[in-house]
Amino acid sequence: MYTEYKLDKAYEEAKHVSIDDNSRIVIFSDAHRGDGSFTDEFAPNENIFLHALQYYYSEGYSLIENGDSEDLWLNNDFKYIYYAHPDVYELVRKFHKQNRYTMIYGNHNMIMRSESYTKSNFWRVFDFNSGEEIPFLEDLEPLEAIRLRYRDFIEDIFVLHGNQGDLINDEFWTGSRFFLRKLWRHLKSIGFQSPVSPAKSEQKRHKIERVYSKWMERNEQMTIVGHTHRPKFSQPGDIPYFNTGSAIRPRRVQAIEILGGSISLVEWRIRPTALGILQVKRKIVDGPKALSKYLKRKSAII
Repeated sequence: MYTEYKLDKAYEEAKHVSIDDNSRIVIFSDAHRGDGSFTDEFAPNENIFLHALQYYYSEGYSLIENGDSEDLWLNNDFKYIYYAHPDVYELVRKFHKQNRYTMIYGNHNMIMRSESYTKSNFWRVFDFNSGEEIPFLEDLEPLEAIRLRYRDFIEDIFVLHGNQGDLINDEFWTGSRFFLRKLWRHLKSIGFQSPVSPAKSEQKRHKIERVYSKWMERNEQMTIVGHTHRPKFSQPGDIPYFNTGSAIRPRRVQAIEILGGSISLVEWRIRPTALGILQVKRKIVDGPKALSKYLKRKSAII
C-alpha cells in the first residue's frame, strides 16, 4: 500500500512533457558517476558512455537521466565528480544549454530535490584550472518524475527512477547514505557488496518489480524506471513495464530510445573488428515497437 501511495503521488505531481513522431529521446539511468577512485563504478564505462552521448547529441536527441546520474551517497562534494569526468559533463552542459536535458533524481542523488543544494553545486561548479566557479547547469530543476504525453493519446508514459516505496532507498535514504559513505566505502575494497542496493540483491530486485508491475497493471500505465539495473522491455499486450538498465554493467551501457513514435531498448558495447580494432557499437536489444501499441487514443473512450 505504501509503494502504491508513493507511485500515485509521484504520478499526480509529475511534470507533463508533450512528444510526437518528430521527438528523439534517450533515457539513461544509474550512471553512478563518482570521483574517479576505486568506488567509482562509472569510471570503467566512461568512454562507452561518452561515445553514446556524443552520438545522441549529434543526432538531435533530448537526454533524460532517470535517477542516480551521480553517486552523492559515496561522494559528498560534487566538484570532485565533475573534475573526474569533465568530458561527460561538458556534453551534459551542451544538452542543457539547448533545453534538451532533463534530470530525474533517484535515491543516490535525492539530495538534489533540495533547491539550495542544486543551486550551490550544479548551477555553478568549481573549476580546478582557473580556481574559480564557472557557469554549469544554470537554472537546473531536478524532478521526481515526468509524464510524456504522446500525440492525441489519453494515456501517457510515466518516467521515474523506481526507488519510490523502497524504504531504505526512499524514506530512510539519509541513513543508507551514512552507512555507505562511512562504512561500506571501506568494506568494498575487500569485496563486500552493498546490502541496500536492489542491483546487488536478486530477491530485493524481484520484490520491487512485482510491486511495481501490480501498480502498472491496475492503472494500465506504461512506465519507464531504473533503480534495479535490470533492463526490461515489455511486449504489446503485456504489463507495460520498461527498465533502462544501467550505465555500469561490465563493459556495456544500456538505454531506452524513443524515436519516430517507437520505443527501443539499446546497448552500447566495445566490440572488436575482424582486424582486432576495438570499437564502441550500438545494438538494438529489443524493439522498435510503436508507442501506439501500448497507449489508448481519445477516440477509444466512450
